[in-house]
Amino acid sequence: MPVYKDKERKTWYYKVRYKDMYGRNKQKLKRGFKGRKEAILAEAEFLSSIQNAFTDEVTFDEIFEHNIKHKKLKEKTIRRRRNEYNRHIKPFFGHMKVKDVNVQHVMDFKTNLENHFESLNSARTVFSNFKILINHAVKFFGLKIDPTIMVEPIQRVKPKINYIKREEFEERVNALELHYYKELTRLLFYTGLRVGEALALTWNDIDLEKSQLYVDKTLDPKLRIPTSPKTAGSVGYVPFPSFIKEMLEEIKKESAEKIYGFNDELYVFGGLTPYHYSHYHKHFKLVFPELRIHDLRHSYATYLINKGVDIYLVKELMRHDDIKQTANTYGHLYVERKHEVMSVFD
Repeated sequence: MPVYKDKERKTWYYKVRYKDMYGRNKQKLKRGFKGRKEAILAEAEFLSSIQNAFTDEVTFDEIFEHNIKHKKLKEKTIRRRRNEYNRHIKPFFGHMKVKDVNVQHVMDFKTNLENHFESLNSARTVFSNFKILINHAVKFFGLKIDPTIMVEPIQRVKPKINYIKREEFEERVNALELHYYKELTRLLFYTGLRVGEALALTWNDIDLEKSQLYVDKTLDPKLRIPTSPKTAGSVGYVPFPSFIKEMLEEIKKESAEKIYGFNDELYVFGGLTPYHYSHYHKHFKLVFPELRIHDLRHSYATYLINKGVDIYLVKELMRHDDIKQTANTYGHLYVERKHEVMSVFD
């Protein structure tokens, strides 16, 4: 920042524009310095005091709120992050000023997470988001020392893929009490869609002639409105088998008969309004208590792999961003089949 000479008073002054810890524009002007060097030193001292004031006063609660506003996150992600912060980070650090957090605090927090969660990957996610807040304080609030640098991260554990075989799925899916939940569950198993993507489908997305559907949105389970999909790679066409085509044709026929003013902008599963995720989840768990709904997506991929489908085609059908994601998740299934391929030499 420059300093200026007051020609009338024959003294020097500095004028600084800055943002306070809440992002508000501020200005500081101070006059009366006998020389230019004195004004420069005073300005530098003031800027240093601002930096220290940020670090001295800011709390984790303030860092969290600033971080949420700074990032362009989907409403669903914000709710998840806020819930995670309130449950796991705030009880430890919410009341503390960031400058007071030391390495021992971080180590104790890490140990607590490892003991609290059954899944180390869940603990790792919370710890990683905690580190994001510390890095945010360094970047935007002048925190000079990052206490997380000295603490080893929680290691990622390769999750066990839970899935159900097609034969067992077909035996059990008919036990779903409501026929429309049965139809939704069958679509999930035979397309690999995420449940939010399936609930967001409208008839505009269904091409019965080509036996494919188009995914370009997902349903926010709380607000029950369509939002952008999980990743850019999630957008795309997904084919479905002939018996799913027949099922969709029947659903469309019934909907057209029951709903006045039926049109292709209505939801495939729900008509005027999409099904409630929580209600569907409750019915799903009555029949498949050992599964998550997302495990139907794993079951789809596992079935394809066990039928010899190339991993690159599986990647396209799953709409993964890259082949590494597919290989990391399902690569072990190909390893398990390595002896089978020896039959090509027989």
